[in-house]
Amino acid sequence: MLEVPAVEGNDPAEPSSQPLLSWRERWPLPWVFVLMPLPYGIFIGYLQTPLPYLLRQMGYAVDRIGSIEAFVLLPMALYFLWSPVVDFWIRRRTWMVLFAAISGAMLFGSVLLLPRHTELATTLLFAGFSVNLLTTAASGGILAKTQNDHGKAQGAAWAQGGMLAASALGGALLLFLSKRLPLPVAGTIAALMVALPAGIALTIREPAPETSAKEFLKTCGTMGREIKETLFSWKSLPGILLLMSPVGSGSAQSLFAAMAKDYRVGEHGVMLLNGLLGGVLTMLGAFAAVVVPAHWDRRLAYGAAGLACSLSGVYLALAPMRPFEYFLGVGFYMLTTGMCYAFFLGVVMVTMGEAGKSASSRYTILVSLGNLPVVYMTKVEGWGFSLFGPRGVPAFDAAGNLIVAACVAVWAVSRIRQRTPGLTSQDARVRG
Repeated sequence: MLEVPAVEGNDPAEPSSQPLLSWRERWPLPWVFVLMPLPYGIFIGYLQTPLPYLLRQMGYAVDRIGSIEAFVLLPMALYFLWSPVVDFWIRRRTWMVLFAAISGAMLFGSVLLLPRHTELATTLLFAGFSVNLLTTAASGGILAKTQNDHGKAQGAAWAQGGMLAASALGGALLLFLSKRLPLPVAGTIAALMVALPAGIALTIREPAPETSAKEFLKTCGTMGREIKETLFSWKSLPGILLLMSPVGSGSAQSLFAAMAKDYRVGEHGVMLLNGLLGGVLTMLGAFAAVVVPAHWDRRLAYGAAGLACSLSGVYLALAPMRPFEYFLGVGFYMLTTGMCYAFFLGVVMVTMGEAGKSASSRYTILVSLGNLPVVYMTKVEGWGFSLFGPRGVPAFDAAGNLIVAACVAVWAVSRIRQRTPGLTSQDARVRG
């Protein structure tokens, strides 16, 4: 159960002496943040479901689709370079609406261009995703500035649920629309689905940011010092290596829709599994962060979740290529990927340590490092398809999870032995 921090000056066991605040003064409530990640969730939902499925229908091989997916997802690993812009010059809520509108317009263009000018369409997706990621930086900053500790925890949970639901359900809906409506209509709906939810940010009161060049340079200097302390210390090394490893990347999700044809699964099956069922399964997996006790080391839990995820890859690599096996294997993959997502942010927080003045920037950098495996494993698993066919994708994914899970287990055992130095000598005496 989440413990509500006491407000200074009030006894948490007694009714507050402060007057009740109106809803305007309490706004935004934590549940509002379920809407804030919708621009990002819808956009990445298009990248992970309609895009690979449509490319396969257009005749692209899965290994080529893997290369395209790796390219359009690359901004996930790099956006820390341009995300600090949301902290300066204009309010974050304004940045969020602006970036959502621009990325929605780019998504509209890519939907129109995909059938005839695929390379130009994927370039637009790359640029649009680069812009769209800034909506997450803006919404994260708004959450941090408007909520107390209890509200941040609740708001983050709502935001995670909103993102997972939007990526699954939004991707399925856009696939449905793209196959049944004229491209200009489907593209317009896609753009509106990305742009309109950002309007909720305009209802949130927010102070004006610092605008002076001197303040900007001072902040950059502070960020540089604290980032160096986080990224180049032995204490942070295990977490950083774990974030950059292939464990829990969930990268096969970007290729499963393209592989559905090999399992004789049609469009409706893809929409069902990657849409409604996928959203439910991923969110159920994410509840693992609530079930597992808070004092458990999130790095060990992350490795264990990756081990569970590897089981689905092993199953798909060995099972017959039929619709039932596809639904069972991919369904379990999405469930365990949700578990990995749940512990991923825990690893980020452990690695980051004290907040400091550059908490947002260091958080973004660590999340970007954690997104890097999504990019390179998508490419690697595409190679797996070219070498071994459809079984190569889940096999390579499972191998990455298993190798890292084994390394985490070895690291955990070494830590236990370091904490109990007398155990080794006693064992030696017994053996002697």
